[in-house]
Amino acid sequence: MPRRRARSLTPSPRVSVGRGLLSAALSLSIASVSTPALAMAPAPEPAADTGGKTVGLLRISGDKDTGDGLRSYIQSEFESAGFTVKGVATDLETAAQKAKCRQINDECLGKIATWLGKGKAVPYDYLVFGNAEPADSGKTSKLVVYDLKTKAKVKELEGLLTSDDFILSIVLARAAIEAINDAKSPPPPITAEEQKVLDELDEGPGKTPEELRAEAEELAKRIGDVDSMPIDTLPTDKIPVDLVKDFKPFCSDEKRTRRKDDSERLDLHPYCKRGTFFGYWQTRAWVALGLTATGLLATGVLYGAGLALRSPYKKAVKSLEDSGLSNTDPLQSTEYTNLASDAVAKGRKMRSALIGGDIALGATVLLAGVLAVIIYQDRTAAKRWLREEKGLKAVSKLKIYDLQVAPMIGATVQGAGLGFRF
Repeated sequence: MPRRRARSLTPSPRVSVGRGLLSAALSLSIASVSTPALAMAPAPEPAADTGGKTVGLLRISGDKDTGDGLRSYIQSEFESAGFTVKGVATDLETAAQKAKCRQINDECLGKIATWLGKGKAVPYDYLVFGNAEPADSGKTSKLVVYDLKTKAKVKELEGLLTSDDFILSIVLARAAIEAINDAKSPPPPITAEEQKVLDELDEGPGKTPEELRAEAEELAKRIGDVDSMPIDTLPTDKIPVDLVKDFKPFCSDEKRTRRKDDSERLDLHPYCKRGTFFGYWQTRAWVALGLTATGLLATGVLYGAGLALRSPYKKAVKSLEDSGLSNTDPLQSTEYTNLASDAVAKGRKMRSALIGGDIALGATVLLAGVLAVIIYQDRTAAKRWLREEKGLKAVSKLKIYDLQVAPMIGATVQGAGLGFRF
């Protein structure tokens, strides 16, 4: 009986190759299925080394005019401080929608930075964004600086922007720069010696508790004296004023300063060279004087012309009367008419000149009345100005202990500012 060969348990090369091909096929099929899923969410690349001074400046949300102005100041100040500013033509809310954020938080800001880098390396070290309220609205505007490396806010600033304030926008921008610099290089903590110096500045060097207590009591006493003083307005309206006696101490030959608007106080100092009467005149008085003088001159000229024409008129009338001619005689009517016409013409010229003189005289009297009123008003205003000046001098000399008084007088405000040192 022939012997059967025992089967080997070792797989044949053909079977091994087949199993290898099957495993490879399965691996490729698994890879082909899983590769698209992995490609849907690639990991963001690390940020490029920008030296930590690259800023992405988003558009400021809210009011466009105020936001554009604030954004311009921010870019200028950051670039002056050595930062590289890259403007982003979108605001925070629009960028959050593009980055598919459900809510704006630290994670969303990171997504926004990745979206701005178009899925590649994050191109900024910091994001600067904010919200601007309309000028003079009474609402505060906000400015935020966000660190993309630490994924945390560096600083959140607020300010009340107004249409006539050109400093606050610069202050906000510089405060943001200072916050970044402090975050990168924090100032060292205060030392014990520095704290001791600060304490001595507050309390005084080497003073005992008894001395400090005595100073506090003295200060309380002085404040009590100030509080007990009458707070009524100083009676400056009772200050005596004499336009002649007070002329020399307050006169000056410098040109009077013109005020920019009605809120400023008029400069009515008298001119020394013009004397005690004309020195108080304002420009309008000189204009009225010129018009009055012109009217007076016109009056004299017209009356003079009328009087000069009176003599030829009388001669013409006398010639007509002495001619003995009659207007009823046909032979004499022509000559009579000529003499009568000459007398009438000269009379008309005389009357016209005299009537013009009467009109000029009436206008001159009216202008003289206006001049008198203006002179009275100017002298009244000068008295008021001198009274205020004398009051200012009296108030500025007032000193109670360490109490200093500074005058405050304007077109609509009269008073004094108080201050004291302790």
